[in-house]
Amino acid sequence: MKSVAVWGGRFLLLVALVFVAFEIQRHWNGISGWRPSANQVALILALSAPYAVSLLLLAEGWHRIVNLFASERRSRTYASFCVTQVAKYLPGNVAHLIGRGLYLRGGAASDGAIVKATLLELAVIPLGAAVTIVCMGCLGFFSDLLPWLPRVAWVALALILCCGIAFALLAPARRPDIRALLAAGTLPAVALAALFMLCLGGTFAAVFNLLAEGPVAVLAGAGIIAWLVGYLTPGAPGGIGTREATLIALLSFLNQEDTVLIAAALFRVVTTLGDLLLFLGSWIKLPRRASLSETPHN
Repeated sequence: MKSVAVWGGRFLLLVALVFVAFEIQRHWNGISGWRPSANQVALILALSAPYAVSLLLLAEGWHRIVNLFASERRSRTYASFCVTQVAKYLPGNVAHLIGRGLYLRGGAASDGAIVKATLLELAVIPLGAAVTIVCMGCLGFFSDLLPWLPRVAWVALALILCCGIAFALLAPARRPDIRALLAAGTLPAVALAALFMLCLGGTFAAVFNLLAEGPVAVLAGAGIIAWLVGYLTPGAPGGIGTREATLIALLSFLNQEDTVLIAAALFRVVTTLGDLLLFLGSWIKLPRRASLSETPHN
């Protein structure tokens, strides 16, 4: 199954890159003449800072997930998240996850606990995105983006999501500590991931509107969905290719193909710079692995 997932991800990545290359070639005349103004350059650079700060929401979620299994300080959990963030751009899209585990080894969390925390995070972040997308869908923000999915379907998805969470919290469990774990760590981590998705979507909407006026809610939704597709694609470093292809496909109805292509590229620049800022900031703040001898503060 792992081999199938890896090769499936590579195939999807190849298809996405071919699609993006075809779209660039098709609209080359329109995008090749674009030159950013000084104000646009400054704003693009400026957007990377709040994006870097928003990543701390995911870092806090990671801290809470790790502490479901072992008592670790924020100085270590935050550092394990922030210092390894740029490693997701290496081939495979998993080096940052491996790096976190290596960083935390030797501390309160056993190898098994680190693996469990990593697997839980891989489920929590998409769930946070789903919560944001479903909430926006219920408000009708996706009426243009996904016209084939009526409002009643979004309401049904919201009810299913709420029922699933309620069942997880209220249903009898074989292990009595499961509900406590969900309430104490998982649900707050999902909420933090959902807040991050709102920031992420707003970032893409801001990038697009630097180039041309567009519907903010629709653009934010497209940014969230595209990021999620990139996140879930095995083997795509940082979701490259699949994220851009998804944005192009979702926003084709705007009839602003040139702007969408440029915005997708600039969105990549903003998020990459944000990851680098997070890495540099954490490296300056925590240049070495935090001492294991300090008293935990959760």
